[in-house]
Amino acid sequence: MRAPSQRVAVFLLGACAAAPAFALPLTLDTTWLDANATLSLSPVAQQTLALTGITATASGKASNLGGGAFNLPVSKLAVDVGILPPRLSVLTADVKGSALTFSSNITQTSTQLANLSLDYQKRTIFGDLVSAGVSSRIPVFSFDVLKPLSFSLSGGISVNLSLGNIHFTNAGARSFAAALKIPDVLVPTFTAINFGTLDAKVVPWFRQPVASLTAVPEPSRVLMLMTGLIGLGVLSRVRRA
Repeated sequence: MRAPSQRVAVFLLGACAAAPAFALPLTLDTTWLDANATLSLSPVAQQTLALTGITATASGKASNLGGGAFNLPVSKLAVDVGILPPRLSVLTADVKGSALTFSSNITQTSTQLANLSLDYQKRTIFGDLVSAGVSSRIPVFSFDVLKPLSFSLSGGISVNLSLGNIHFTNAGARSFAAALKIPDVLVPTFTAINFGTLDAKVVPWFRQPVASLTAVPEPSRVLMLMTGLIGLGVLSRVRRA
């Protein structure tokens, strides 16, 4: 008898086995899937925050993994699926309900960076900066793609992403400094720092406890992955209906 996770994968593959040959933009609700992003602050970022008296803690659905790493559950994924020729590109990814709280021991102030949204076309991470009860949506970070989108069938169909060279945008650094009452002279320092990496993995299984996120690319299986993702979209729409 198949395990529940295996039955889910088989259903997703079979749901759209006869998918038409065209490009299909697809938005997936991943709140119920095993979808997680790991934000790892670089040693330089951790040292800079420590020297300026700032601590970072997980809030909401986010969790602290230790060593400057935080888990952010992925809540929504928008992809563009092409059947002929086979291709899959990520458009956006959201981590709604998760936040990082930054507190200054020097100025006795704090601010939250919440509801991050990754725009892969603009290479920008947007977020809600919440300070003194006021929330503003701003472009917080820019990023580079360290590893191209990869896929794996080891242990289930999965999508893997790896981003790096995460830097504050000018607007993000200014808003962050203002919220924590950091002197303007330090704003260029924050924009120059590489804050670290963000690795994400989305598996079409029911959400499991947070585990190590790895990428095992198998480009030859792209078509099977896309079929599974289309099945996810169909299942998500059926659930909403």
